Amino acid sequence: MEKNKTYTTSDLYLTAFLKLKGYKFLVEKNKNKAVFVFDRTDELIVLVGQYLTQDATCCPLSYSNAIKNLKNLIYNL
Repeated sequence: MEKNKTYTTSDLYLTAFLKLKGYKFLVEKNKNKAVFVFDRTDELIVLVGQYLTQDATCCPLSYSNAIKNLKNLIYNL
């Protein structure tokens, strides 16, 4: 994937939020650090902004489950 067509983050909690919103991603592991790679869209960038400014909402239980699932995913890679 080209750099300008992807959005990458190592933020587990942001990734859990985006996963919860239905965005697919790839996991790249660098030594002991996981990097999450998303297809960059305008909608994704808006959601990232909402998350970072605390304007985003989601179901707390689903968010908690998404975090647990991501931790299991990266620790088992």
